[in-house]
Amino acid sequence: MNLTPVQTVRDFYNSLAPGRRAELMEILDPHVEVELPQGFPGGGGIFRGLKAYTEDFLYVFYGMFDVDLPVTEILEAGEDVVVLGRMKGRAVSTGIPVDTTFVHVWTVHQGHLVRGRLYADTAVLCAAARVECPLQR
Repeated sequence: MNLTPVQTVRDFYNSLAPGRRAELMEILDPHVEVELPQGFPGGGGIFRGLKAYTEDFLYVFYGMFDVDLPVTEILEAGEDVVVLGRMKGRAVSTGIPVDTTFVHVWTVHQGHLVRGRLYADTAVLCAAARVECPLQR
């Protein structure tokens, strides 16, 4: 892969579409580390490795929410790429609409995503799914 960090990140968001998950596995580093804030529905924390990210986070998240993540702006700072966008769709269990902003900060190394820090309005997501926002003290 000889993509720029921005191209790699754009390919990541395109690969989230159904039927394109094989591409997702090519973009993510096998040892990817993804950090979510405490209070995120389904659980926040750090997910290390492909299995943890895909099975412990993505499958749980997409089991709770049917959303698209349209990107509105991308800012590049070397290997770090900041992505601004919207999370639009609905909570699966309630049908309540979701429309909130997100900020993701990705670190790209040699054409692979090696680290992600993902931020969204957890209160909006928890309210839509009608779940308690888990807080760690």
